[in-house]
Amino acid sequence: MWSTVAGVLRRATKPVPWNRQPPGTLPATPVAAAGEAAPHHCLGAQRSFYFPRKNWFPWRTRIIHARQRAERLKRHIWPRRHDPNEAPIFGDKEDGSQLTFWEKEIRIGQKKFNDYARLIRGRQIQDAHDWIESLVRMKSEPVLKMLRKAINEVTERHGWDVSRTYIYEAVTYRGPFVKSIKKHARANYGVVKSPRSQFMFRVRQLPLEEFFHRLYINNKVPRSITGDMRLALHQGRVSRQMQKEWAPYLCANSRLFHRKELKWLDSTRQFDYYNARAEWIQRYQANQARAVAE
Repeated sequence: MWSTVAGVLRRATKPVPWNRQPPGTLPATPVAAAGEAAPHHCLGAQRSFYFPRKNWFPWRTRIIHARQRAERLKRHIWPRRHDPNEAPIFGDKEDGSQLTFWEKEIRIGQKKFNDYARLIRGRQIQDAHDWIESLVRMKSEPVLKMLRKAINEVTERHGWDVSRTYIYEAVTYRGPFVKSIKKHARANYGVVKSPRSQFMFRVRQLPLEEFFHRLYINNKVPRSITGDMRLALHQGRVSRQMQKEWAPYLCANSRLFHRKELKWLDSTRQFDYYNARAEWIQRYQANQARAVAE
């Protein structure tokens, strides 16, 4: 009998474990909380989609890639009708107007060159130059030299628009190892192998239709363009009308509200893709002509 009463009292005075308490309550005592098996991240943390750090099995990576693909497609807005008289949204990457820049016998290892290629691939050419220059590395000078040469050639020789010039392919190739003799201590000599690599990237000028979709619809604006816009606004060199036209591109907050507005207009059938594209291209060409005239 007394053992039964003692067991009831023991269960009544025992603190409730942290995982059985109602939401918003704390453990009864620190000692009791320390005796429980707490989760490895932190108490009460909300589990995000990318929470697990291990067990990335192939089936889980396929789920992640499918989610990322769906998130990328959500940013787009497509025309609700097909007009055969209108130009396609995306241009051909191999239409013969691309330019290739190739440099051989560069004294940099291929592993470091792959980092530079991964950094500039898919970027606007001026934006890629700013990214490489911001690294402030001595080994990045050959890449900067190639990018400056490409910018000068596409603008002065071919008359391209730098804002629409993008690097769509950047590849590195392994070159030979050059052997040289190096003097060591105590009159000893050794052979040093220095790697030589080859670097190639290709650029293309986006059509105005694809440039409109990338900037206005998908809202992927190069940082060099947004930086120049914010600097002009800070110095007071922009009119009120131009500030309204620049609103969708200035910062992440303005781009977010611009995409939300486009989604709402498209869902309520108030957004005509082809009319908006024609007006945007007309304003862009007018600005380009005014910049050349001034």
